[in-house]
Amino acid sequence: MNETVYWNGPARSCDASVCLILQDGTVESHPLNIQTIIGRDKPDSTADIRIASSIVSSRHGQFYYDPARGYIYTDLGSLNGTFINGSLFGKDSPLGNSSCVLSHGDVLRIDQKNLHYAHKDAVLLLFFYSTQAFNWNTQMITDDMGDIVVGREARAAGDMRFNDAAMSRKHATFHRSMNGWTIVDNNSTNGVYVNNQRITQPCPLKILDTIRIADTTFVFMKDRLLYNADEAIASGGDLVIDIQRRTVRSLFSRKVLLQDIRLTVHPGEMVLILGGSGAGKTTFINAVMGYEKAEGSINVGDVDLYREYASMRSEIGFVPQKDLLRDDDSVFDTLNNAAELKMPKGTDKKQRLLRIDAVMEQLGLQREKDSLVRKLSGGQKKRLSIATEFISDPSLFFLDEPDSGLDGVMARSLMENLRVIADDGKIVMVITHQPDRVADLFDKVIVLAKSAQTNSGRLAFYGSIREAMNFFDTESLEGIVRKINRPDEGGEGMSDYFIEKYKQYAEGQHI
Repeated sequence: MNETVYWNGPARSCDASVCLILQDGTVESHPLNIQTIIGRDKPDSTADIRIASSIVSSRHGQFYYDPARGYIYTDLGSLNGTFINGSLFGKDSPLGNSSCVLSHGDVLRIDQKNLHYAHKDAVLLLFFYSTQAFNWNTQMITDDMGDIVVGREARAAGDMRFNDAAMSRKHATFHRSMNGWTIVDNNSTNGVYVNNQRITQPCPLKILDTIRIADTTFVFMKDRLLYNADEAIASGGDLVIDIQRRTVRSLFSRKVLLQDIRLTVHPGEMVLILGGSGAGKTTFINAVMGYEKAEGSINVGDVDLYREYASMRSEIGFVPQKDLLRDDDSVFDTLNNAAELKMPKGTDKKQRLLRIDAVMEQLGLQREKDSLVRKLSGGQKKRLSIATEFISDPSLFFLDEPDSGLDGVMARSLMENLRVIADDGKIVMVITHQPDRVADLFDKVIVLAKSAQTNSGRLAFYGSIREAMNFFDTESLEGIVRKINRPDEGGEGMSDYFIEKYKQYAEGQHI
């Protein structure tokens, strides 16, 4: 099944709202007007939306748009009532309620009055403030299946992977138990909602329960899951770099800036980018991020970053040397603006605020929440710059001299924050000109050297910090730079020697 329906974020307007009707595994989309009546499909029906079901009354319910409050649903005295997020509204409501102000993602259900046993004609209505189209797809589930993990980096067979920045790496799990299927929130940032209520513990699922995970809504159908997004290859995975050449035009010729750089970085690794003067460290970062494409390929898992750049942009965080912060904004305002720009459009305010709180906590900015940017110390500003990029939970994180201008203690603290980010399964790549004070925090080092023969940046080493020191026969990372810098830069001018040495080393190691 692959039917086009509609989805978007929480815009409250009459002309940007839809009711999705799910019955017998099929989905219909119905835009809502100022007043829309739903009722049974029969020859004399006066309903605006007609549903072929014996449990739907002739004039069952009404959607009404109130400019001040948004859409209101009223059960019109129907026989079976209307369940909204599991609570009965209508003439038999325990609280005597027949009307409810609707929120984005609310679940309306017309069924016989025992919700534990869905009637074969049960009807599900999903309410969204919505304008954009998406596809409605099916994932079959059977009793002999194992757990199904949903997230950006859910990678086992049978898992469901989505390129959605609002999802955590392994956001939630559909778990098969002796008593049936349950949904479990894996301590995600943005939560799991069952029938539009956030869960705090494993939740057993009943037929026609809806599960909202970030921008994707699932409907449990016992033998299958229906979900309203295209399944995508996860954005996580190894970063495989194959730069054949990076060139720029210079007068009547082309100048080669980078050449023959091939390496693989694994999730969870924090990598130092080290290089001599003019070796092309910033050019290298720009090529890997896709900002300035090189001849060659950059792959993240199974995704070609150059080809899929538009969809992968949210997976890339970049902190430049210069802070791009507004002095008169508070820390919270800065992060809120960043979240509005970088998080998916369907992210509601509650999810956005939860993410902001989580990032401030992780980067030690909670106490400065209401402080103006111009009142922050240099280290706090750097952490805020990192936070603005990290707010979308990217899987690739690049930083160009984030510790510039900081003393040793503050630089160390900042790099420890980056180490925590890497330990959460991210790939973190950093340029720094004072590497020895934080060398122990890095998993690997990329050494770029400018070849005197080709006048281009080449790969002189890639491996662990200790392996690099052994390879260059030095006891410090700064000693490596001295080895490959030109004599007029205070170096030993051995760049071509080490470029060739590493080429032979890599071939011997089958790198």
